[in-house]
Amino acid sequence: MGVEEAKRIVMNHFASAARRFGFNELYGYIYGVLFLAREPMSLSEIAEATGYSLSHISSALKFMERVGLVVRIKKPGDKKAYFRATKMLKDWREVAYYNRIVEDIQQTRTNLERALKELEGEEGEEAEFIRESIEFAIKRNEIAERIIRLILEHRDEEILERLVNCLEKSGR
Repeated sequence: MGVEEAKRIVMNHFASAARRFGFNELYGYIYGVLFLAREPMSLSEIAEATGYSLSHISSALKFMERVGLVVRIKKPGDKKAYFRATKMLKDWREVAYYNRIVEDIQQTRTNLERALKELEGEEGEEAEFIRESIEFAIKRNEIAERIIRLILEHRDEEILERLVNCLEKSGR
């Protein structure tokens, strides 16, 4: 029972993570099954392991392959497609989390710039206060975007560790 229960816990974890990040829980179940698989799995094997239909699995795998969470593998002499997880938990987070943050940062920048444009030609204490507040928010937003892009662009854990250490030292 221990092995099966451990598998169930991992699959449920990824399904919950998928839901938290606004994705269908099926993506999490599939990722969990593939993450724990010793060998690449076929569409029908994944369907059997998750309990979902072949059509649902097929659609989900197309999306997951497109965003880099799974890789399609062809075996010589076999017409079936096989899949394996990227085995990189950070890939899951990038797709599900960091890319959504980047979208939010970009939307924030767009809205702040629109608001700033509306203040063009406006005079007075309130207009100046709002302008300064928006400009401050734009600068903070730019810094946030740079940090997130750094995380997304650098696969080297050592660089990210140095960044964390630097930030922790400056925060003391």
